Amino acid sequence: QGAAIGAPPQDANGTSALRIFITLDMPRASLQRLVDQADRSGATLVLRGLKAQSMRQTLAAVSELIQSRRVSWVIDPDAFTRFSVSAAPTFVLTLTDEPVAGTSGVGTVPDLPRCGKSGGSSGSGGTGCTTPAATAAYLSISGDVSLDYALDAIVRRSPEAAPRVSSILQRLRKS
Repeated sequence: QGAAIGAPPQDANGTSALRIFITLDMPRASLQRLVDQADRSGATLVLRGLKAQSMRQTLAAVSELIQSRRVSWVIDPDAFTRFSVSAAPTFVLTLTDEPVAGTSGVGTVPDLPRCGKSGGSSGSGGTGCTTPAATAAYLSISGDVSLDYALDAIVRRSPEAAPRVSSILQRLRKS
């Protein structure tokens, strides 16, 4: 759970402010568009789980989708709960640079308690899930739309996100 797979973008600082929650069952054209935009923007693609319960099939599907692009992606079913994601694609933008509890930088496995697990070293002591609201603000929007449309909609709804969105849109539109 929560293992990061894939190479981080060249300008990655260990965490990605933008996550795109996807499923490999989405329409191929939508996935291709999102992979291209994740490559240009530095966003991380998040999958809930394995394709057909097989790591081999998942790696093959993702490799075919990403090809030679430098896109970071992760299998993290708990992130769907932490960010209240119920549909794909969902775009999640964190508003701080602090890591969200239960997440980690690209290429590492979180060592914090998992959603639905009891105990753990940080004293969560329950079967719930640490929510980002307790440690870091985030905004999200769902729908089969382009990344720039989603980011524009986030800014229209929450103008305080404009500085963070601006830098992502610059990278996205520069390419």
